[in-house]
Amino acid sequence: MNKQPKLTVVGAGPGDVELITLKAIKTLKRADVVLYDALVNPELLEYVNPMAELIFVGKRRGCYRYQQEQINELIVARGHSHGHVVRLKGGDPFIFGRGAEEMEYAAEQGLLVEMVPGISSSLAVPAYQNIPLTKRGNSESFWVITGTTKQHKLSSDVALAAKSNATVVVLMGMGKLSEIVALFKQEGKEELPVAIIQNGTTPQEKIGIGTVETIEEVVAQNQLSNPAIIVLGSVVSHRERLLSLQKEISLDTTLEHSVEIEKKEPKKVDSNKPYVVKEDRNNLYPIFLKVKQLEVLIVGGGFVADEKLSFLLKSSPNAKVTMVAPFFREDTLREAKKGNVTIVNDVYRQKYIEGKHIVIATTDKPEINVEVYEHCRERSILVNVADNPPYCDFYMGGIVTKENVKVAISTNGKSPTTAKRLRQFFEEVIPDDINQLVKNLNDYRKTIKGDFEQKVEELNKLTENLVSGHSTNSSDK
Repeated sequence: MNKQPKLTVVGAGPGDVELITLKAIKTLKRADVVLYDALVNPELLEYVNPMAELIFVGKRRGCYRYQQEQINELIVARGHSHGHVVRLKGGDPFIFGRGAEEMEYAAEQGLLVEMVPGISSSLAVPAYQNIPLTKRGNSESFWVITGTTKQHKLSSDVALAAKSNATVVVLMGMGKLSEIVALFKQEGKEELPVAIIQNGTTPQEKIGIGTVETIEEVVAQNQLSNPAIIVLGSVVSHRERLLSLQKEISLDTTLEHSVEIEKKEPKKVDSNKPYVVKEDRNNLYPIFLKVKQLEVLIVGGGFVADEKLSFLLKSSPNAKVTMVAPFFREDTLREAKKGNVTIVNDVYRQKYIEGKHIVIATTDKPEINVEVYEHCRERSILVNVADNPPYCDFYMGGIVTKENVKVAISTNGKSPTTAKRLRQFFEEVIPDDINQLVKNLNDYRKTIKGDFEQKVEELNKLTENLVSGHSTNSSDK
């Protein structure tokens, strides 16, 4: 091989596919090998040179595919055998991302090294929730601190930050939340606003707002967990004020405008990967399933499995779910107790899909997820491989529920930001008492005389003003 061995460490951004930089995309197109992490949006792999080798080296708490030393050696080996290695990492690789360590090791082994910065979650995630890290007359500086050091302890810098007036952002700190809260209480800051944002900038984003005194209770009530960031500071209050002002503004001004970058066809990892036709329209057909009458299987027991289970039970508390994995997180086991969930401690086997109607694969091992997909396709079972659209028969989109009224939102995977904004919009504009209106209309429908067409015409007249925004009160007639 005549190519110069080279490593480029690339920041993929915090989760929203639209937040990757143009230089990062150009670098992916020139790559010979791409090593990517678990927190990288899979859609970004569509930009990769179609001749490049893709290697998943993701690692999450309790589940390591490669140790860091193995990743370092893999970078060097592929650099010497293939040429240009791109290390695609979530957020910004120089902010608690081990990018510096990997570059240093590669340089010591004779590789050229280069860095393409990414948008850090420490900046973007609060911003997506309208929380500024600095604000004139309010906060003049901010700290970004790791919650867990190399020694698995809380960073001593948190205690120093608690003494300051600065905004404090803690990454990877959910496991140390009690310690963090205690340090701020020691400084008399019980009433300091706190925000915890899980899965920031993605459609699965969740947020909890409280104070130093109440935030642990908020976390428990909202079932917040990793991956999440913690923001402490008076700037958190800016969000509530801005949202109250935005209620008076039309949807057109709340939705952000984005510029689409033309995407390549999905990269084929192997010959068995299904061919995906890119289209300009959303051809998904929305169906509201009575999940309680179906059998659902979730393969995996990590963070993603926990999210899928929570999402499913929130919308359909009576769903019958079986979960299969060698191990499960404590949060998952607690969530399972709330519903009709069967836990099976085992590796995935084909027998587990028998009798199932819906299967969701969430493991960190692509080969297992593909195996689940193929087994399901052979039996015409609907299957979803998390974070891998080409292997999905369906998506679990944003949902707004107000008792009997349920609105499902999909942007066909094109703009998670817009999906999130639409969900927030509908949550605001659909009144909390909409259920009473639905019941009243149902009762009224039973009293209407005439054939089907006459009933439809009468109901259309009655609801026309509601749809156009002019509410009607029967008591005023």
